[in-house]
Amino acid sequence: MLKIHTEATVIGHAECLVIGGGVIGSSIAYHVAREGRSTIMLERMMPGEGASGAAVGMLAAESEEFADPEFEQFARTSRDAFPELVRELERLSGVSVEFRTEGFVTPFRSEAEGEKRWKAANTREDNQPEWWDAGELARRIPGIDRQAIGAIYRSKETQLFPVQLCRAYTGAATVLGATIGSGTHAEQLVVQNGRVCGVVTDSGFVSCNQVIIAGGLESMNLLEQVGFYYPLYPVKGEAVAVSLKDHPLEYTIYADDVYLVPKQKNELWIGATSLPHHDDTEVTVAGLEGLLARASAWLPRVREASFVRTWAGLRPQAAAGRPFIGAVPGVEGVYAAVGHYRNGVLLSDATGRAMAALLKGADAAELGISKISSARIKEESL
Repeated sequence: MLKIHTEATVIGHAECLVIGGGVIGSSIAYHVAREGRSTIMLERMMPGEGASGAAVGMLAAESEEFADPEFEQFARTSRDAFPELVRELERLSGVSVEFRTEGFVTPFRSEAEGEKRWKAANTREDNQPEWWDAGELARRIPGIDRQAIGAIYRSKETQLFPVQLCRAYTGAATVLGATIGSGTHAEQLVVQNGRVCGVVTDSGFVSCNQVIIAGGLESMNLLEQVGFYYPLYPVKGEAVAVSLKDHPLEYTIYADDVYLVPKQKNELWIGATSLPHHDDTEVTVAGLEGLLARASAWLPRVREASFVRTWAGLRPQAAAGRPFIGAVPGVEGVYAAVGHYRNGVLLSDATGRAMAALLKGADAAELGISKISSARIKEESL
């Protein structure tokens, strides 16, 4: 049993303490505060400076093609909530998330590939994809590779600026009464009589009734303190931004080997490499060369673009291949939302809503998360 460090100064109390200030933790803080509960969010850096800040911000619920139907619906529910969510966050926080609704385009270079993609895109009646032939594709995306004979267009897919989303979540949460503790590192969970009662930080002790661990890769240490092992590993992703000065891209190009995401000020974000178990955030020449080669193969005028910057981030991938959202078995009052991999931005709203409901006693099955919750863990342990 963990005991309180008596020498630690008590620096705060909240009903709900959220650890982690990426899009997942920030969303949870917002949704819990929205329920009228006293909330503190702790982030060792600034909100959005970790993996969330390295994301390109795609809400690709259809393009991602999730294999599990329940998880797919969870992703779609999250994506579909964003138009209203963005309006509310921007109203409360005054922060623009640069929300874009032009849709995603997946081009192809052969009829066989096109038919395969069309079949996959029509697995659900509510998908409503469009088939663009070569002429329509060239009209919609000037300068597209001439070998592209068509594309699948998904009008419901959207995208935004991830760091701004974190700021909007935390800004709105603050307006609703939450406290955001930036630059505060959560070091140890404190448990008494089988129930969490607070967290020791590098600044002092914060007492709470419930704690939600949503700190990405750093979550493992805290979870293991209470005997819960849900292994996560880093997947490094490199990206590059260029500037298309003439005829900026309107639609997001979501291809198998690369994605091109248009942003404000004529910027085009190109991503991303996928390097499992790499724990550095350096951008390699090989990674950069590969991204630019694949991007220019689909959109040749990328070669004429101006270089803006590069960056890399570490996505928190779960060894189980899916995130965990729910109560941590064995200790009352401890919850976790971890392992969202490259879909943290997309899943942030639904995760925040689900966690706020779980904290009030909602059932995971009713929330559509039984396969990514403690219910699944219990089932697999039988």
